[in-house]
Amino acid sequence: MSEAAKNWKQKSTTSRRLNLVLTLILQVVFSAGVWADENQTIFPHFRHVDPVAVQNRPTSVEPVVLATDMDFAPWSFVGEDGSLAGISVELARAACAEAGLTCDVRALPFAELLPALSGPEVKAVLSGVRLDEQGQGQYLFTRPYFQSLGRFVVRAGSPLAAPDTRTLAGRRLGYVADTAHARFVEQFYPRSALTPFKSHQEMLEALRTGQVDVAFGDAVQLAYWLEGSASRDCCTFLGKAFLHRDTFSRSLFFTVAKNDADLRDRLDHALDKLENKGTIAAIFSRYLPGSVW
Repeated sequence: MSEAAKNWKQKSTTSRRLNLVLTLILQVVFSAGVWADENQTIFPHFRHVDPVAVQNRPTSVEPVVLATDMDFAPWSFVGEDGSLAGISVELARAACAEAGLTCDVRALPFAELLPALSGPEVKAVLSGVRLDEQGQGQYLFTRPYFQSLGRFVVRAGSPLAAPDTRTLAGRRLGYVADTAHARFVEQFYPRSALTPFKSHQEMLEALRTGQVDVAFGDAVQLAYWLEGSASRDCCTFLGKAFLHRDTFSRSLFFTVAKNDADLRDRLDHALDKLENKGTIAAIFSRYLPGSVW
């Protein structure tokens, strides 16, 4: 065998090994889970908890105004009775109580969130904001309290045993075109029969009716669909959740003004304590339809 052929063979073998290792790494394996009660599944630690952090109590008793998206369920939304609810809302209220802060959480239209943070009254934005590189330099952020996850779903009784690249090779894999999830499957599952759809609903109906063998999308959206009437109890998750920061894993965090590092630190410290206590897990379990992990 020529030297060039040997080099090509070595590179090809290395590439296959790296792809296998990457696939294994991408699948989220959550250790040190927190249990809120015996019926709740393990909650992953999205945060790096600092056990030695020291947090001074606030000296001001003035209410801290926090703003959140009014239509971003299950993270924040206005209920039928006009009250604010959602994961981010409850997390913020719990964090304020833990930090000894008096907080007033208000709902605003999405377009008004960041402008409000630039004004004199609103001190933090809870969820929903998306910033470009220029915008990121204008604000401070807590560490993420959640990162969006991707999951595969199959019809009940499917012979597919795992969502790895070898198992799904040649299988009809549905996804929504021109999305972050599309970039993920197109990059890591090229051996599957990739089948793009125009919408989330079209993809899931194709799965339900057997037009595709497996589908990939946002774990929270899929969990609601599986538990809802539209699925007709057709389907189930395949394997565990995937985390991939370069494509679909968007972080959720609290945003504060650039000159308010003290508030950011207080919220971070409080969120760490809430995670250690299992409070964050309990809040998530009240809003999510079973485990999305």
